[in-house]
Amino acid sequence: MISPSTTPRISIVIASYNGAKYIREQLDSIFEQTMKPDEVIIADDCSTDGTFELCRKYIDNHNLHGWTVHRNTENLGVNSNFRNALMKATGDYIFTCDQDDIWVDDKISVMVKAMNEHPEILLLVSNYIPFHDDEKINAKVSSINRDDGEIIPMRLKQYWLGNLRPGCTFCFRREILSRFSVMDIPERLHDSMLWKYAVVSDGLYLINRQLILYRRHGSNATNQFNRTPPSVSLRIAGADIDIDMYTRFLNASEGLKIPPENQKVIRNQINFLEKRKKILAKRNPLTTALFVLMNIRHYPTLRNALSDIYAVLKLRD
Repeated sequence: MISPSTTPRISIVIASYNGAKYIREQLDSIFEQTMKPDEVIIADDCSTDGTFELCRKYIDNHNLHGWTVHRNTENLGVNSNFRNALMKATGDYIFTCDQDDIWVDDKISVMVKAMNEHPEILLLVSNYIPFHDDEKINAKVSSINRDDGEIIPMRLKQYWLGNLRPGCTFCFRREILSRFSVMDIPERLHDSMLWKYAVVSDGLYLINRQLILYRRHGSNATNQFNRTPPSVSLRIAGADIDIDMYTRFLNASEGLKIPPENQKVIRNQINFLEKRKKILAKRNPLTTALFVLMNIRHYPTLRNALSDIYAVLKLRD
C-alpha cells in the first residue's frame, strides 16, 4: 500500500499491432499529460505497417527516459501480448492503454489523486467520450457522460462480473498483478480478469470523469472478439471456463479477500451456469427463451441474454 507521503511510481502499458494510423495521437496525448508517467511500455505484436519503427522514432526524437518499445518474436494476439506486457510493469499504479484512443491531458493526475486519497481502491475506472475518427457517436453505455468527479464504489450485486468500462479506462494497484499471475484464465480478456479480481473483493470504483476519447472502428480489438457470435457449443464451453474460474475464486476467497456476501453471489452464478449449460444443450428455442426470461438477472446485459436465444435459433452446430 502506498503511504500518503510517498510519490507513487506510474506505469502505462500499451499493446500495439498495426496501429500506425492512430498511435501517434495516443502517444502525443500521453506525452502531454500534466502528470508524467515514470514508465511507458509499448509491446508491439509483430506489426507490418511500421508501428514499431514509429514508436521507436517517437521515443528517440523526444528523448523519453522510461519509455520503451519492444517487438515480440512472434505474433501473440492482443490477449497474450497485453498479459506479457503487464508483467513487465514496475509501477505502483498501472494504466492499461489502447493504441488508438486519445487521453484527456489530466487523466493521470485525476486518477492518481483519487487512488492516493482512497486506499480502498484496487481498480479505478473512468467514463469516456466515444467517437468515430472526427465525429462523435451516440454512447450506448449508461452514465458514461457524467463528468462531475464523483467516486462511486461498484459492488458485485449491482455491477456484476462483466466489464461496464473498457480496459483503456483502467488504473489499478500493483498488488492485483500477483493475483493475475497465479489466478489468470487465459481464455478471458486481460481487462475482464482485472475487473473480476477487483469487483469480487469490493475494490472496484468508478470516477465520473470523461478522461479519454474512446475511438470506435471496425478494427478495435474488442470488436474483433465480439464480431462473430459464439455458437451453442462454444457457449457451453465458455460456461465451463467460467464455472472453473468462479470455483477457483471461491477456493482462493481468503487470499482474494472476497466478502461472504460476494461468495454467495459467485455460488449463485455457478448454479446458474450449470443450469444454462443443460438448457443450451437441448437446443430448444422455447425452453431457452423461458429460461432466459426466468433468469434474466443472472446475465450481465440484456444483449447477453437475448444472444442465447439467438444462438439456439440461428447458430446450431
